[in-house]
Amino acid sequence: MALDNYSNLKAAIVRIDGSNNINDLINDAIDLCETEIYDNQVEPLRIRAMEVRSTATLSGRFIALPDNYLDMRGVRLVVSGKNIDVRYATPEAMEVNHESGKPKYFTITSQIELDRVPDSSYTIEVAHYAKPTGISSSNATNDVLTSNPNIYLFGCLWAVNLFNAEEDKSEFYYSKFIGAIRGANKSSKKGRHGPAPTMKFEGMTP
Repeated sequence: MALDNYSNLKAAIVRIDGSNNINDLINDAIDLCETEIYDNQVEPLRIRAMEVRSTATLSGRFIALPDNYLDMRGVRLVVSGKNIDVRYATPEAMEVNHESGKPKYFTITSQIELDRVPDSSYTIEVAHYAKPTGISSSNATNDVLTSNPNIYLFGCLWAVNLFNAEEDKSEFYYSKFIGAIRGANKSSKKGRHGPAPTMKFEGMTP
């Protein structure tokens, strides 16, 4: 059975774990698994399928964070068809310029904050990681389950055994879960690069 949707994932969890109260725990296990996928302290999932670009027209120093925001990848101004990077500064380090102008720096608090009020209605492009919609009876799959079903399977089995106070099993599946996330992150990073350049030698080869 392919682990390609909500129903098949649930069936696999029941088949593998087999505890008496498994059906009562599955939905809670999926919820806990999805929180841990993106927010764990060891290695959160950050893959290309989670990258989103959105645009807005600047009307002040502050912009609401995009829906399901996780992490920022970059901010640009679009000026006369050209992209101009806006550099990141920590909230503590960013100095606010009280004269209007072209924003040069941004920081992240509960929103996106620019270092000055824009002197024109610039278009801003925000590239960020977004949390996919969770799976459920009304949303059968998402990009993570489709591309990396092992993350969901091991994460849910970890959560079920955590609920059942099966410490050894929960630790075993958590290790598998983090390993699956590491593998997905590594594969995603590798996929950002094109083929390695070839080297051409002149003359006779040994």
